[in-house]
Amino acid sequence: MRTIALVPARLESTRLEKKLLRLISDTPLVVLTAKNLIKSKLFNEVFVVTDSDEILEVLKKYSIRFFKSSKHYETGTDRISEFANKFNCDLIINVQGDEPFINKSDLNLIIHNFKNDYKNEIEAISLKTLIKNDNEINDPNNVKVITDNNSNAIYFSRLPLPYNRYGNEIKYYKHVGIYAFRKKALIKFSNLKKSKLEKAEMIEAIRFIENGMKIKILEVKNNYIGIDTIEDLTKARKMFND
Repeated sequence: MRTIALVPARLESTRLEKKLLRLISDTPLVVLTAKNLIKSKLFNEVFVVTDSDEILEVLKKYSIRFFKSSKHYETGTDRISEFANKFNCDLIINVQGDEPFINKSDLNLIIHNFKNDYKNEIEAISLKTLIKNDNEINDPNNVKVITDNNSNAIYFSRLPLPYNRYGNEIKYYKHVGIYAFRKKALIKFSNLKKSKLEKAEMIEAIRFIENGMKIKILEVKNNYIGIDTIEDLTKARKMFND
């Protein structure tokens, strides 16, 4: 199964200025993410996709392969979809540029699930991880996801989801910013208009759900840090050093 990794990278991050060029152990965040994907040896090819000349110059310095977007995109999935037809492949995995700690075993789990899907029923796969404290549950930077009994996503939200009306024992799960697509599903996604709920939440995965497409959500145990603030960056640097 031929598998490609594409890393969407935009410079104009709203919450942490130029975060993809921030350094973790002397390496820019986007470069660290790409290098870890290459190091995993799970992919036939790895590219960063960006419209930023500043990011391109950094990628050249570190010999990271790239595509330059022809226009501005609001979501990472739309950005990588521009280049989907350039590859003769089965799967395209979108790893956000601020996910330097993506675990090889979790990527392998995604690929394994596609390989075992002999009827080609799965269009897309993403990940979730258990949230263990109230601060993370209530943090709008952490996207929460709920799933049905077949592990398909029901909804994503920045609010605590579900609402625990009677204080029952409820588990909350954080969505990890990794999407794996069959090539034709990625192309289909790119032809869909941005949906109303997607605009409200600013979560691109909702476009799938609003258009009747399914995203299988796999639970993983590894810890992921969403790098959206200077505090997150400090945590990430500490995690890398540890």
